[in-house]
Amino acid sequence: MILLSACASLSTPQQSHYFFPKNAVYIGKIDRPYKTLGVVRTKLNYPSLDPNYEEDDLCRNYFNQAAHDLLKRAREHGADAVIDMRSVIFMEDGSQKIYPTPECSDDGEEGQILAQGVAIEWIVQKIIKD
Repeated sequence: MILLSACASLSTPQQSHYFFPKNAVYIGKIDRPYKTLGVVRTKLNYPSLDPNYEEDDLCRNYFNQAAHDLLKRAREHGADAVIDMRSVIFMEDGSQKIYPTPECSDDGEEGQILAQGVAIEWIVQKIIKD
């Protein structure tokens, strides 16, 4: 009788940590004067098979990365900031739902976040002294 033994382990993906760019990306509308430049969108895929993190934590982390990506895309077109950032989920029937919170899809191995926002340029108001 021959006894064979093998050991295998899955490699744990390295996760980078992202923080939300609060000074340049906004979830809702803002009161400061601005000019709208257009809509910016991004799609990020990320490894979701990581036993060290909960699914919601990974989604929030990559929502933050999507915010950085939206800002980068907006600034390439002359924008100063992004407002009204949202997660977008496409349903099986072809409809879409838009959320102001991190919402991701996950097939069990890879997660995905779709995000959109509005690129804006600040309007500088001149102060006139008498």
